[in-house]
Amino acid sequence: MKYRAILIPVLGLLFLVIAVLSLSENILSPYVPFATARERGGAYVQIIGTLDKTIPVVHGEGEFSFRITETGGAKMDTIYRGVKPQNFEHADQIVLLGTYNTARNVFEADKLLVKCPSKYSTKK
Repeated sequence: MKYRAILIPVLGLLFLVIAVLSLSENILSPYVPFATARERGGAYVQIIGTLDKTIPVVHGEGEFSFRITETGGAKMDTIYRGVKPQNFEHADQIVLLGTYNTARNVFEADKLLVKCPSKYSTKK
């Protein structure tokens, strides 16, 4: 009887953890290189890069598009559907989560995070 009282909650918790991990693929999406994002076209991935300031940011209705550059120099056109962060142009790095659209040759991001280390550094 005691084993059953312990076994049922443990199995229930295990089932819940497996369900959450299998249903939310973006919980554990690691950074991937731009080439891998292109190869996986349609798979939910996370990429990181810097804003290419030679190409202007183009604003559309409810979205904006821009180009980011990877550390190795590879470039990727990107569309983000949402509000542009205030410090977007000043960000040192941009993290994007989304999918690569092979038909349009563009990364379609649904989450965007800007990293600005200068915001957290101590003033001299």
